[in-house]
Amino acid sequence: MSQSTPKPISQGSRVSTPRLSLPERITRALSARRKRWLKGVWKIRQANIFILPNRFGFYAGFLVLASFAMGYKVQNNFILLAVIFLFLVFMLSLIASVRNLQGLEIEAEMAPYYFAGERQYIRLILRKSQPAYNLTLHTDKETIALDMTSGATQVSVPVGDFARGVHAMASIKIQTLFPFGIARAWSWITPPGDLVVAPKPKEYAPARYPRGNPATAQASDKRRQQNNFADELGDLRDYQDSDPPARIDWKRYAATRETMVREHGLDTQGEVLLRQPQAGLEEALSYLSGGLRVAERMGAPARMRLQSGDPQALQNGDVEYVIYDAPTREQAYYALARAT
Repeated sequence: MSQSTPKPISQGSRVSTPRLSLPERITRALSARRKRWLKGVWKIRQANIFILPNRFGFYAGFLVLASFAMGYKVQNNFILLAVIFLFLVFMLSLIASVRNLQGLEIEAEMAPYYFAGERQYIRLILRKSQPAYNLTLHTDKETIALDMTSGATQVSVPVGDFARGVHAMASIKIQTLFPFGIARAWSWITPPGDLVVAPKPKEYAPARYPRGNPATAQASDKRRQQNNFADELGDLRDYQDSDPPARIDWKRYAATRETMVREHGLDTQGEVLLRQPQAGLEEALSYLSGGLRVAERMGAPARMRLQSGDPQALQNGDVEYVIYDAPTREQAYYALARAT
């Protein structure tokens, strides 16, 4: 199935993100030196949390000091008790801010590849044993309010508008002003993996792509079924209005509520043959990327030849990719993203 942009499930308003302050730049650099998120679920621990009073916190601190000085000077026990109360409120606010973030579990879902010319998103799944309040996610592009009152939420996070290539994930800040807004606590998370951005696809009508030997398509189909990839390319695709209801995979629909159509075998007209044209590099790669998308929609295998200086290349300087399932498709898009 082709990659798609994940949709927001539970998120609040988005506003522009200001430039990072000096403490934020320092803490992001410190977080990069610590244990990194390599796979699975990331759990925010106390050691991952940074906290500082904001301007209202500094006002509250100044009020405490001024009140203490005045109470000490006039020897007024009532003022001193009020100072102690304000100090306790200030300290409890700092503790509550840390507790609001501590224990938050984050899981990232990233598409195997993206396309240039489109904003790239990842999906974050957040869970906590207890509700959390006043949480926001901060990327280089936007600030996203989170609703964690139920203890769990999912959000689609924009991570960039990258050109073709393989890009490292940028850090994302999660912050809270809970409970009184006089201090902010934050933590930096860096989802694992890289963003593979394939060339912007330039698609043509299916008839414009040359086709190979149908026998090769049947061999690819057999190999795909032997490797248990039947549900990843040819056999399952999104339902279209022109499809008869009898071809819907009702078992999958009952389990996932996804309306998918089951194909029986790959396209019998043979492979879609894709050879890098004699054109500018980006234009040629866009042609290959578009051809892969067309072949995927047709449920047909593809054979792509890409010019390369790889020592394993063919005699004419090409590297050949045979695409008949999701893993081989991802490999082909990765090669297009890295092509030079």
